[in-house]
Amino acid sequence: MNTKNCCLIALAALLSGCLYTNVHMPRAYRSATPSEVKSAGADKAVSGQACARSVLYLFAWGDAGYAAAAKDALKGEPPNAILYDVKSDRAAQAYLLGIYSRTCTKLTGRAALQ
Repeated sequence: MNTKNCCLIALAALLSGCLYTNVHMPRAYRSATPSEVKSAGADKAVSGQACARSVLYLFAWGDAGYAAAAKDALKGEPPNAILYDVKSDRAAQAYLLGIYSRTCTKLTGRAALQ
C-alpha cells in the first residue's frame, strides 16, 4: 500500500466516528406498576445510576442502559426484589468541548418483595 492510500484510510477512520466503542444506551424499559406487584406502603425507595464515557469523540465505553441502572438500584436488595413505579432521567456532561464526556441514566423507584 502506498502512502496516499494509508492517509486516505486513516482520514476515513477519523471522519467516520469512534475508533473504539463499547457502549450500551437505553432504548426502552417497562417497569411494573404498583397494581402489578405485591406493593406495600413500607416498600423502600431505591435509586440507581449507570454511565457511559467517551474521550475525544474517538473512544467510548460503558453501560448507560436501563438494565444496568435497575441492577444498580437493586444492588442491596434481596434476590426476589422487584423494581416498580420507576422514573428515569438521562444526564450528559461534557468537559473541554467534548474532550471527555459522560452520559448517565438515573432511575428512582420502589422495591417490593415477590
